[in-house]
Amino acid sequence: MAARLCTRCLPPVWLCRQAWQGQGRHYRAALCTELKQPLTIQEVASRPVGPQEVRVDVHFCGVNFADILACRGQYQEKPPLPFTPGMEFSGAVLETGTDVSTVKKGDRVIGVSNFHAMAEQCITDQKTLWRIPENVSLQDAAVLPVSYGTAILAVDHRARIQPGSTMPSFM
Repeated sequence: MAARLCTRCLPPVWLCRQAWQGQGRHYRAALCTELKQPLTIQEVASRPVGPQEVRVDVHFCGVNFADILACRGQYQEKPPLPFTPGMEFSGAVLETGTDVSTVKKGDRVIGVSNFHAMAEQCITDQKTLWRIPENVSLQDAAVLPVSYGTAILAVDHRARIQPGSTMPSFM
């Protein structure tokens, strides 16, 4: 099961976004600067969004086994150091590229990124974002793309569950 990184669980200085956003468009991110070492919180420079990209104000981020493996140098994809872990997130659209047609500023979205989600902001292609229905919280939505997909894959392909089968309860 994935953990959820919540901005409410971070130190108060992390939460003071308004003071930081207008100063040179920097934001804070968890960075893996050395494999097998604790992540550090650092201010990073923002970059412009491309024509098909969307900048999201990240509210929640899933913490998955793949993130742990990547930070240990044991994942099949080995991003160059330093990198920001985090493969799935939820938040609100801050900015869209000129050719984005799937979401607009203010939309609540979930998305997947190639190791960029453990940050206040994340830039990703519009094809990797989905709008969140109003009755689903940002917190619950954050772990849907990777964690839920992994669970479905395990049940369908590994356990080969058939209609009428039951699963043992672990809770």
